[in-house]
Amino acid sequence: MPKQREKYRIYFDAINTKAYGVLTLSFGILFGLHGCSTLPPLNAPKPTYSTDFDTSKTALSHLITPLKQQNQGLTGYHVLFDPLEAIAARLSLINKAQKTLDIQYYIWDNDKIGALALYDIIQAADRGVKVRLLIDDNNAKKMEGIFLALDQHVNIQVKLYNPYKYRNFRPLDMVLDLKRINRRMHIKSFIVDNQIALIGGRNMSNQYYFTSDNYQFSDIDILLVGQSVDQINHSFDDYWNDSYAYPIRQLVNPRQHLLRYDSLKKQLTEHYKRVSVQDYLNLANHSDAFDHWLYHDLKLDWVKADVVSDAPSKIHGTAKPNEFLQQQLSQYLKQPKKHLDIVSAYFVPEKKGTDFLNQLSNNGVQVRILTNSFKANDVWLVHAFYSKYREALLKNGVQLYEFLPTLSYKELKPYTKNLSREAKISLKSLSRSSLHAKMMAVDDQVFIGSFNLDPRSSQLNSEIGVLLNSPALADEIHQTLSENIDAYSYQLQLTPDNKITWTKKLSTGGTVTFDKEPKMTWWQHNGLQLISWLPLEGMM
Repeated sequence: MPKQREKYRIYFDAINTKAYGVLTLSFGILFGLHGCSTLPPLNAPKPTYSTDFDTSKTALSHLITPLKQQNQGLTGYHVLFDPLEAIAARLSLINKAQKTLDIQYYIWDNDKIGALALYDIIQAADRGVKVRLLIDDNNAKKMEGIFLALDQHVNIQVKLYNPYKYRNFRPLDMVLDLKRINRRMHIKSFIVDNQIALIGGRNMSNQYYFTSDNYQFSDIDILLVGQSVDQINHSFDDYWNDSYAYPIRQLVNPRQHLLRYDSLKKQLTEHYKRVSVQDYLNLANHSDAFDHWLYHDLKLDWVKADVVSDAPSKIHGTAKPNEFLQQQLSQYLKQPKKHLDIVSAYFVPEKKGTDFLNQLSNNGVQVRILTNSFKANDVWLVHAFYSKYREALLKNGVQLYEFLPTLSYKELKPYTKNLSREAKISLKSLSRSSLHAKMMAVDDQVFIGSFNLDPRSSQLNSEIGVLLNSPALADEIHQTLSENIDAYSYQLQLTPDNKITWTKKLSTGGTVTFDKEPKMTWWQHNGLQLISWLPLEGMM
């Protein structure tokens, strides 16, 4: 199991930590305890913006600018389906940065992936690159000493977003200021020299890049150049300069952390040099394939695109309707006429969404949804509320698929298997997989981002995504799902007496059908049903 759950629930984490946390948080939820804001005092630093740095003479600018001039007003994109290609792109681009790195994440773990990226970031900072690192504070506890040491570099600034005041006893913040603490910055963005941006669902942690020993998320990112990068820059600046973005030096007491910058750099360098890691670095940092693609075979699809993102005011609880991603997305999305394919790791459509999907299906639109099965879902509470809507969707012809909790080595893409052999990463030992992607294809439009189709993404957390007007990509996604979805998911169907069944395709070519939810015990089934009756759906 991963050390940090990406879909981190405030109340769920408290239940898993201390008994006192259970009591205080339960009372806070049930009785709506609210107090004064627990935000610590902020000595606001001088705002900085991406436009403060001239990146027009960088190597990436010389590469990208002619393409932008040929495709004015458009966005060039490259989808990063493969996890090893995704980390190779990140590490390689850090090494190519000459002026700026603006990096925003929900989770950054102290593991192989996190350490490799930090090592390269320090190398970039040593070259004079200005680094702004913005991390949501929800999962930053174990990293705060490392971030504090990193911030000692003259070219690196680290901020934590929406911080906890009581650093060593977070349940107290939850009780006193639950409304604020429950809202999190879920955005993942990665911007290099203001020229290339990556957004999507992946955090900086082993399980997102097929380097975890036994647990992997199946996810998706997208590399963008052109018009959309300016919009992503603007979103980053909004969060970086927001009053909820705290310089780490104002939050973390250095006396509680012995690690200093020199020691951190030494540790990261030793980590880099270890033989078991070096093989992976040779692949990720010096990938001939990525460099050749970038410099000699940069074939991007250029389309009209719109970046949609939640404003920081959403975390403050003061956002206007047009500052919500969901509202922006609804303005740009066309009404589906033929196909609607939804891939959402956490899917809770609520009644309004269920009615909308049912109406589309009844009007002849092929509606297909892929989400996690119970065993594949890393947050079982979400499954309790998603499962309430399955029968109604199936009755109206909506096609439901649930991601398998384990993927066989045979079902992994050849490219991933080849890279894993070069990197000496075993994919056969994976004991569990989970869907983490957030993607939607609507006829000739495609959305990719951090946004799940659930109440938490729509109302509580801040998210980002891009809507591409790309018939070619939409058709590719639709065809790929049609050809492969049975290999990595259960298909749900209704019997004549309205009982749900789960059908799994076997590698031998046959199928097996379950009349009870796969890998779920009777007590789990009854427990989830009880939980689904609680007034917690809006927090999912």
